[in-house]
Amino acid sequence: MGTIPEQHRPAVRSALEELVEGRRPDLLVWVRNYGASGAELITQPEEIWDHPETDYLEREDGTAAIVVPLWTVQESPSDLSAELEMTAAGAVELTDVHVL
Repeated sequence: MGTIPEQHRPAVRSALEELVEGRRPDLLVWVRNYGASGAELITQPEEIWDHPETDYLEREDGTAAIVVPLWTVQESPSDLSAELEMTAAGAVELTDVHVL
């Protein structure tokens, strides 16, 4: 577990917005198949930065692995989560979405 440092939040937010806006259809499989009729993601609230289900693991080389729960119209938060990778330079890439 861990809090996402403030300086990395804009990059994480940007990656999550790509998902919410449907610009990453390759990662929406679990969202479409979640529950009886799928789920609809919403803009993630400020709570994600230090939510108990949020993981931020910074490695010795300055990169980090990040996992955040995802909020949907149906659940706040849902059992869906997003995995992101951060480079040492602070660039963030969304790598996976799955059910916790």
